[in-house]
Amino acid sequence: MTGPTLLVVRDAVLSLHRELLETERLAWERLNGRTVGNVELLHLAIEDPWFSWLRPLTALIAAMDEALVDDTPDAAARTAAILGEASSLLHPDENGSDFQQRYHEFVQRAPDVAVAHGRLTRTLAA
Repeated sequence: MTGPTLLVVRDAVLSLHRELLETERLAWERLNGRTVGNVELLHLAIEDPWFSWLRPLTALIAAMDEALVDDTPDAAARTAAILGEASSLLHPDENGSDFQQRYHEFVQRAPDVAVAHGRLTRTLAA
C-alpha cells in the first residue's frame, strides 16, 4: 500500500480532535463559568449544540475505527474512501462546509490546533 496507513492517519486525526475539543472546552467554560471533567466533556461533545460542528470529525474517527477491523473483501476500497474523506473534510476553508470554516478559524487562532493540523497534513502527504 502506498501512502499513509489508516492507523497512522487515525492517530493524527484523533490528536487533532483532542486539540479541537480542548480548545472548545476552554471557550465553553469561559462562557459558562465552570470547569468540566472528561465525562461531562464527553456528554457535552455528544449532546451540546456548542460542540455540534465537531460531529463530522467524530463520525470520521468512528468510521476509521470500524474500517480498522474490517476484514471483508471490500475493506481496501472502504479504507481508500475514508482516507479521501479525511483529506477532504480536514481541509480548512473559510468558504467551505460549516466544519471546514470553523476548522479554518481554529487553525488560525489556536496554536495547538495549528500544530496538530500540520502533523496531520504531513501524515496525509506521506
